[in-house]
Amino acid sequence: MGRDEHAKGGKNAASLPQTPKNQKLSASEMRAEMARELDNIESLMKQRKQNKK
Repeated sequence: MGRDEHAKGGKNAASLPQTPKNQKLSASEMRAEMARELDNIESLMKQRKQNKK
């Protein structure tokens, strides 16, 4: 007949990866980190524009 549509995967197939507690960030820490990264990207873009002139 056809393939078995109820094929079983491994034990971890249905579970999502978990973040360890020591690596979790609070919302304010996350916002601060994203702001730093955006500032870094903005400064890199300004440098590239100046280098192209």
